[in-house]
Amino acid sequence: MGKLVKGITWAKEQFEKGSRPGKEKILEWIEAEHIPGQIIAGEPYVDADRFAIRDHTGKTPAQNTSANDGQPKTGMDLLAG
Repeated sequence: MGKLVKGITWAKEQFEKGSRPGKEKILEWIEAEHIPGQIIAGEPYVDADRFAIRDHTGKTPAQNTSANDGQPKTGMDLLAG
């Protein structure tokens, strides 16, 4: 587990004003494992270190390897799905 940051603080750092998710949405994302974090006494805390190394697939760079050759995927590989 990396550095835990209050969900609202994390949202201010990651999202532009007007696009920030609220507490309930952050709780939902953590519960659904869309973002790494913990819910402590009903408050969302995001694991900022783990979030920083995830990409849109939800996998770490080490997990994003091509099945055949074990090499990291290129941007084109990721776009191709």
